[in-house]
Amino acid sequence: MRRSVLLLVGVGMVIGLVFITAYAEEKVPKAAAVRLPASLDSFYPPKAQQPVHLLRMFSLGGLFSGIASDLAESDIQDARDVFEKFKKEYVEISKLVPEWKKAYPMGPVEDLGMALKLGDRGKVMPAFGKVGAVCHDCHVKYMPMTHQRYHWGDFSAIKVKDPLSNEEVPLTRLKQYLDSNFAGIGLNLERGQKEKARKQVQGFSARFQALKTTCGRCHTGEIKYYVDEGVQGLIEKLGQAIENPSTDPKTAVELIQRIGMESCFKCHLVHVPAALAKARDRSK
Repeated sequence: MRRSVLLLVGVGMVIGLVFITAYAEEKVPKAAAVRLPASLDSFYPPKAQQPVHLLRMFSLGGLFSGIASDLAESDIQDARDVFEKFKKEYVEISKLVPEWKKAYPMGPVEDLGMALKLGDRGKVMPAFGKVGAVCHDCHVKYMPMTHQRYHWGDFSAIKVKDPLSNEEVPLTRLKQYLDSNFAGIGLNLERGQKEKARKQVQGFSARFQALKTTCGRCHTGEIKYYVDEGVQGLIEKLGQAIENPSTDPKTAVELIQRIGMESCFKCHLVHVPAALAKARDRSK
């Protein structure tokens, strides 16, 4: 049971978030002033040991994507079975945050269940899309803010020693200094003032190293992009693990989770908020 839950979490991270992002290219609700409910704090650290709500959403996304996978294989019976698990999880999650109860309408879910029961693919796919739209509409409103509150640190709280003034300044101030140095390099070169440009380069270099050190407070390992050889190696290992019948299934589950967290999820934390924000702007 635990293994199947972990697998759903991993698959949800790899597939479910891609599904969410794809919807951002379509029509989205008009932008409105929204706030995260205070009760959501109970499901994220430090009040909770783990990001409970996030993990439950990954599980739900994995089940929803599993329906699509079975339908793609024309396996209607397994799709029905996965749907029942999805529906149960959908109902349970709808109770976690009372303020979001209305964001989980049962109508589209019941329609999808009926379409699957009838086995009419012409009705199943539109019904599937309507359930996906329910998820998407809520994500457009709340996902960026949720990411920002629970998965990003508070940059305003970061202090760093400016190597030129030896003063402890906010990180934002250091970045302003960096910007000033960077602009000064080009301006002084344009004026033919090479000595001033050289000093600006020295200042920029020193402050950039201070910035790199500050980044290292969170990025404790070597900083890499999310589609580098390391991630590709994980994907290759996953393929090998699946092909090898003697491999412990736990190995594949762990690889899925690592790929989901190190590549998909971390990249989405950076890019999804911007993508959804642009989608909301288009809807105005």
